[in-house]
Amino acid sequence: MDKGTQQTLFSILYALTALDGREAALFGKSAPLAREAFARSLACDTFPEVWFEIPLAGDPWFDLHLLVSRESLSPDMAFSADDTGGHPQVFSWFAQHDRVRQLALSWDVGKGNDATPAVQVLVSDYDPEVSCSFLRAAGREDLQDAYRAFRARIPEQWFACYTGAFPNRERDFVRVECIVGEQLQIAYAQDASLLEGHLRQAGVRELGETAVARCQELARSPFDLEFQFDVMPDGALGSTFGASVRFGCPPGEEGRPCFDPHGAAGELMEQVEAWGLADERWQLLADTAFATQVARGNNSCLLFDYPTFVKLRWRDGEPVDAKAYLLAGAQA
Repeated sequence: MDKGTQQTLFSILYALTALDGREAALFGKSAPLAREAFARSLACDTFPEVWFEIPLAGDPWFDLHLLVSRESLSPDMAFSADDTGGHPQVFSWFAQHDRVRQLALSWDVGKGNDATPAVQVLVSDYDPEVSCSFLRAAGREDLQDAYRAFRARIPEQWFACYTGAFPNRERDFVRVECIVGEQLQIAYAQDASLLEGHLRQAGVRELGETAVARCQELARSPFDLEFQFDVMPDGALGSTFGASVRFGCPPGEEGRPCFDPHGAAGELMEQVEAWGLADERWQLLADTAFATQVARGNNSCLLFDYPTFVKLRWRDGEPVDAKAYLLAGAQA
């Protein structure tokens, strides 16, 4: 798929997602910068996986995350700064590595920043040295020891699936996402002390009055629980951490629990609203979901979007905000 076609499909994808007043309510005015960011993230001829990150209270805006799969690249490909968000060396590393799943460029378009995106890797095994080699490719070899220290102390059942470097942020850190796993999530839902103990083991210093109870509510949902941490250069955690749950129902997987506003997802979002972290805009999330065939020359492709995550954040033990994540794409 050529770049012009990819850009056209992205514009259609966004327009369908933001129809019927959803642009003003959910997306704000971030679209022009998002289109520019998308055009600078087309390292190959496969349409990227698209994520819209949307706050659930306050002024509407969105950030854009674009992911490419390892299978879409080959080790002999050449990459330029213009097509990789300024990270050609990371794409070269990724194309030659067989223990990774996806590479992401994350653009802070909601903050008006389209200069340098963050870059993250999603790994396929538990070996911390895979992420350390990613950090070296990203020019952040100075964060390797901090990452290793974090990995050495977290519960062994946690899967550190995601590692991110953020050159456009004021403070240096490496971001790590950890999947809890089904059995441990069940245990957390039943035992708040175990949940608190594992968060403190990971390095969270301040949990305040709400973090444990609300994370336990997430654990009690039918959706997969994950934690996200910022690991500072000295190995300690930053002041902010997040907890999220992932909904199901991508195309072809309709049997999994999904974002049903009249089911478990709606009950959870009503609770998030009661906590003061969301307003009524969450009720529009279900309307963003679609799957439709569009013509592309003599061929056609499936455009789709569906709500995939809700994430809560705390800073120094105090609740900060809640965000929704929409997953969208184009499949031939």
